[in-house]
Amino acid sequence: MQTPITPFESIGLCFSGGGYRATFFSLGVVSYLNKISYKGESLLSHVEAVSSVSGGSLLAVAYAKAVQEENFDFHTFYKSFYQSFVPGKDKLVEDAVAKLESTEVWAKHPYKKPSLINAFALTYADMPIFQGEFGMFKKSTSPSLKHVCFNATEFSYGKAFRFQNVGVFGNGNLRCAEMNQVSAKVQLADIVASSSCFPIGFEPLVFPDDYIRDQKDPHYKALKRLPDFCHGVGVMDGGIVDNQGIGSMVNISNSKQRTKPLDLIIVNDVGSSDMQPWQAESTKDTTQMSIKEKVKSLLKYVRVHWMYWSVLVVGILIMLINSLELIKSREWVSLYVVGGVLTGIGLSFTLIGAIAGHVKNDIIRKLKAVFRKNVPESLLDEVKSFQRLDIDLVKRMMIERATSGAKMINNVFLKQIRYLNYELLYSSESLKNRRISSVIGELNGEKKNNGEISAPKKQLKTVAMIASEAPTTLWWSEEDIKQDRMNSLIACGQFTTCYNLMKYILELKKSGIEAEGMDDMYKALKKDWSAFNRDPMFMVDTHE
Repeated sequence: MQTPITPFESIGLCFSGGGYRATFFSLGVVSYLNKISYKGESLLSHVEAVSSVSGGSLLAVAYAKAVQEENFDFHTFYKSFYQSFVPGKDKLVEDAVAKLESTEVWAKHPYKKPSLINAFALTYADMPIFQGEFGMFKKSTSPSLKHVCFNATEFSYGKAFRFQNVGVFGNGNLRCAEMNQVSAKVQLADIVASSSCFPIGFEPLVFPDDYIRDQKDPHYKALKRLPDFCHGVGVMDGGIVDNQGIGSMVNISNSKQRTKPLDLIIVNDVGSSDMQPWQAESTKDTTQMSIKEKVKSLLKYVRVHWMYWSVLVVGILIMLINSLELIKSREWVSLYVVGGVLTGIGLSFTLIGAIAGHVKNDIIRKLKAVFRKNVPESLLDEVKSFQRLDIDLVKRMMIERATSGAKMINNVFLKQIRYLNYELLYSSESLKNRRISSVIGELNGEKKNNGEISAPKKQLKTVAMIASEAPTTLWWSEEDIKQDRMNSLIACGQFTTCYNLMKYILELKKSGIEAEGMDDMYKALKKDWSAFNRDPMFMVDTHE
């Protein structure tokens, strides 16, 4: 039997991955939820759970930390978060690179392995909005927010790694008492880094090695003695298994620790179902030289070539002839210079050629050994036949393999994961009338009136387009600054949330669900929607 819905009483927010695009769309979402009232309280105060991934975790971790404060004030939090990343002052990448290059930094943090992602983690740790330990959520003091889950992916079992305060920390395969004991000591900055370190761009963090400062702690030592943790567990971006945080939120809603499911789950997603088609390499095969021939042509100089010692001999002869005064019975300084230069060049190239030739032979010998060891005998002839292929043909094949592989990982694979997670959300009968998908690009195109909701005006759609075209990076480019991308993302989060809350209320009414305060909230939403259409940026507080 489905639990009766009490609309808006308990809300769960999912914040998708997507770099700063996700971070500031999410900031717009929470700022609008803070503005809109339900039964005399801000809708944000009804948020009981957050689940975040990658760029969305920057906002989620900072917000979840801030609401633990006794005198939490949203506007103070908003200002602090906004000013931490405002273009011109945002030095996240520069500071991280500087830390990576500093030997002093790693000397002060010997428990961390020098890497770019650890440099980012230490940079996050310098920011007040991310300072603290995960233990604060285990003893949550927030009157509303009870469940937090910051999502990553582990590379031991290939599953989600959940930094969560209710349920299993990590995942079921890694579950153990020692894990639970060290979890409270994990730094929030390391969680942000874990959730947002996307593959190829970063290296994995290693749990618990990169997370626990005091590695003399008995709980840490006990954990490191376990087989799963003795060599560490690689942890990376949560978007690998669920870039919207939907699975974790569904788990929270169905958790035995809750007396009833969440009344509403809002998935805030900056992803897109669209993708640029893969294109074949257009370069024509014109070289007409096989790989074997090309390699031979390059390697012919990696030896003691006759040209090298010829130059050496000529240089020596010039100096010898000059010293014997065979030219006009005198020595010439200029000839010593010429002879010396030629001798030096010849000697250098001869020595380099001899050394390079030896190294080349050694490398070739080792490569052949690896080749014989790893290529099945039945395929040797087929693989060797590649040596006879035109080098431009091989180049084109390699480029097409690389580009199609990147397209598969970055687009096809992630989109399939996205589809599966949305199917989880929308195929569940228990979540009927309890879900909203708020997608960054949904107001870009031509929109007609949606029942009582007026269509978005041109200037609103323009702001939505600017926001949805934001790259999924962790820095602001000159183009981003020129387009006022940060404020556009915040505004887009605000008016997209407004639009979808109106749609949701109409759907509830269509299903015969009414609740006290819902009509008043709809009127307020409709008023705000009109204001957004007049000025899409009217709610963005730049704190200038």
